[in-house]
Amino acid sequence: MNDAVVDASVILRWAFEDEADRAGALIVADALLSGQLRAFAPPNFLLEVATSLLIAVRSGRVAREIADRVLAALTSVAIDEGEPHGLAVAAFDLALATGTRVPDAAYLVTAARMDVPLISADRAQLAAALAAGIDAVPLGEVFARDG
Repeated sequence: MNDAVVDASVILRWAFEDEADRAGALIVADALLSGQLRAFAPPNFLLEVATSLLIAVRSGRVAREIADRVLAALTSVAIDEGEPHGLAVAAFDLALATGTRVPDAAYLVTAARMDVPLISADRAQLAAALAAGIDAVPLGEVFARDG
């Protein structure tokens, strides 16, 4: 897999040591940082990651330094945010159809528009992708799929 939409749930595992599939997230990090994986994401991606990291820092789950490292790593990775026009409407429609949140549906719409799989650790988002006929790969299976 060379191109994929990478969900915030994958990136957050870089910081959260207690999360399942963290090893897979670190493999994704290496692939992104080395240029082996080209990432796509909706425009809300970086804000969603930053918001989750802020909550984690404020609650004491993650040290500020770790959050800073994750955000710094993301600034060194090229993430194509695609064309934002019409994304809100399409994400709204898909969220209604699948029962997801609009920000989560934005990842699904981006994957469909770019014709690339979604990599996610979010079970509900993966189920919504399946229901919508959008190619999605659970984080734990991402590199097993390449064979």
